[in-house]
Amino acid sequence: MSESESFQKLLELQDKVVELQTEHWLKFEIFTAQFWLLVAMLILPWFIWWRFADKKRLAEILIYGLLVETVAAFLDELGCQLNLWEYHYDIEPLFPRLISMNFTMLPIGYMLIYQYFTRWKPFIWASLVTSVLFSFVGEPLFVWIGIYRLIKWNSFFSLPIYFIIAVSFKVILNAVMKAQRKALETKE
Repeated sequence: MSESESFQKLLELQDKVVELQTEHWLKFEIFTAQFWLLVAMLILPWFIWWRFADKKRLAEILIYGLLVETVAAFLDELGCQLNLWEYHYDIEPLFPRLISMNFTMLPIGYMLIYQYFTRWKPFIWASLVTSVLFSFVGEPLFVWIGIYRLIKWNSFFSLPIYFIIAVSFKVILNAVMKAQRKALETKE
């Protein structure tokens, strides 16, 4: 089989997967209790977060959340592609990853920690507690209600990943903010 034929075969299989995902979503996922839970988890926390967000540091906090969101979505996509885990339910069929967690729950959880725990020691502890909650409460709860299925994964693997995401982006953003402050002081 030539490279061109192989690529064409991949495109055909991808079309078939999209067709099957859409069919499954329309038959079994849309408008279920799990679907509505995920919709609520995608939208409602943002209203709560907005109420408590430090508007003076809004750009900084949102950048932190965007970094968390980007890496969470990437890692989720990677894990699903490698069949480490999968989701039985989602809000839409064509991006079958848990967008409620990647685009809302994880970023908001970690943005609140970033906002309220500015010193390192409390930040580390809060991040660790949150990582434990995501790993050993959130993930098992999603398994129990049928949204999340572990294939070649367990929650113990998730714990260090959640923690590293929180800490590494604080390191990066602290360095960026320090460079910005230094540049502003030099300019004056």
